[in-house]
Amino acid sequence: MCSNITLENNAGIPIEDKMDQILTCIKAIYGSPDVELVSVTCDDMGYKTPNFTTSGIFRLHGMVKIKSELKQWCVILKIIKPDTAEKDNPEHHNFWRREALVFESGLLKELPESICAAESFLVEEQQDGEIWIWMEFVKGEYANTVEQFAYIARQIGRFNGSYLKTKQMLPNQEWICRAWLKSWTTASRMYAPNMEEYVSRISTDHVQRTWAWYQELLNNLDSALNSLQRLPRVLAHQDLSQMNMLLVKNEANKTRLVLIDWQFMSISGIGEDLGKLYGVNMSLGIIPPDQYKWFQTSLYNAYLEGLRDMDWRGDVDLVRYGFCLSTALRSVWEVPQYFSIMAQLEKEPTNDKLRERLNRLHLIIAIHKKMAEEANSLQLQLHK
Repeated sequence: MCSNITLENNAGIPIEDKMDQILTCIKAIYGSPDVELVSVTCDDMGYKTPNFTTSGIFRLHGMVKIKSELKQWCVILKIIKPDTAEKDNPEHHNFWRREALVFESGLLKELPESICAAESFLVEEQQDGEIWIWMEFVKGEYANTVEQFAYIARQIGRFNGSYLKTKQMLPNQEWICRAWLKSWTTASRMYAPNMEEYVSRISTDHVQRTWAWYQELLNNLDSALNSLQRLPRVLAHQDLSQMNMLLVKNEANKTRLVLIDWQFMSISGIGEDLGKLYGVNMSLGIIPPDQYKWFQTSLYNAYLEGLRDMDWRGDVDLVRYGFCLSTALRSVWEVPQYFSIMAQLEKEPTNDKLRERLNRLHLIIAIHKKMAEEANSLQLQLHK
């Protein structure tokens, strides 16, 4: 059955040995056991995101014959791999096996109706320790406008809110992260550049004020992280970057939200997913700097609408606190990067890309400062 297959491998992985696995995926796609594979092309999708537990992401596609009729097929292959010892701990935010376990558990088939996930056809352990995850190819649009992001925020509010009114029971698998931001901030401090010596020789008021604020943030970090643990608990995605969110039109031309990359699945505080949605897309340059405040207001209001759609009528200050604090804590990574770029610019003063990144980080950190101040005020009110 496989001898006459036309094969084009543009990725350098041993796809020639995976014809049975490909057929398994195609049978699942078309719901038919009667398939004859005609052609296979394997393309590297050019994965560049620095997640050390991902070896690569590939697109496999071609033609298949079903009852004498030629049809197209396409699947996504994601290869994950072990990394450092810390990432072999299920409590780590980037536990390397988590996404494979998510698919194997069937949890993504039990999600609230507000969001969807790509289907997994096969999770396959390799002799070299890697895991190959074969999954559905989802064709959709990436969010760019404030309206599209607000739609996503509302769906995330519905998703999170489903777990606040016992419409959905929180899963209890031990490999779901329970303290995502605590793990992430710990790793960020470990890998962030040490800029203390550089900052000590810069005497400008702005630099010293930013550094002093950053040190205060670090001094209060444990208390802040502990406070997030006391917020109402929800199931969270925690990796809501633009590339992980697909807006897909169905046959009735209605939009649905499909989330991919569940590596960071966690049980988090209300508002934390929203903080990740807002914060990471500022950091990646997806949200334009002149629209930071507009996006902040629009996303927060849409998220609240989503919670209310699920009949949640709790204290909105808890939501605002989770949103503000989880966004502000991103400065644990962003501030060292800011000073690192500043130092690079001393050596490369005409580097426009570095200058643009510095200016963007300057504005982001200003947002973080204001949201941290608001979180501090809210915490005082919540503990009266």
